[in-house]
Amino acid sequence: MNKKLVTGVLIIGLLLSGTTIAAANLNDNATTTKKDDTVKTEVVKEKEGIISLEEAIEIALAEHDGYVESIELERKRGKVYYEVDFENPDVDVYIDASTGEVLRVDWDDDDDDDRYDENHKPNMENIISIEEAKEIAVAEVGGKVIEIDLDKDDGRYEYELELRTDRGEAEITIDAESGEIVELELD
Repeated sequence: MNKKLVTGVLIIGLLLSGTTIAAANLNDNATTTKKDDTVKTEVVKEKEGIISLEEAIEIALAEHDGYVESIELERKRGKVYYEVDFENPDVDVYIDASTGEVLRVDWDDDDDDDRYDENHKPNMENIISIEEAKEIAVAEVGGKVIEIDLDKDDGRYEYELELRTDRGEAEITIDAESGEIVELELD
């Protein structure tokens, strides 16, 4: 079961390799949030000299075998690094984004909600790919995808996408199983 989930995450990562992902604007104001039942991927500009998202996932999986819950590119004190979050057990692997070196591994052994997390992983077999969700959103409003979230809302998985267009920002919610646009908001 774990291997299927890891494979699913890797497939998503490989699908993302054709898109503009992996390196954040490296803006100190950039923030990411993490919610329960959320898999978050930031779609950002690629920067030279930074390892890809897929490479960071491979390095993290070599360090710790498990289900990758999220990956974030962060900047702190001039250092750029990936934080790869695993669940069950809760492990964070920090990887230097320039060299690919594992900086540290943090374990959370408190077991407070691991059973809840294990029972609420998305079944990736019934969910459209991140790439498909991106194509649907761009076809609807144009522009460039800057953020994609996979969330569970009312028992169903939905992609929430944020795009920058010539007319401003757009937020689109897409049913992750059918590919149907559920909500569209233009700012």
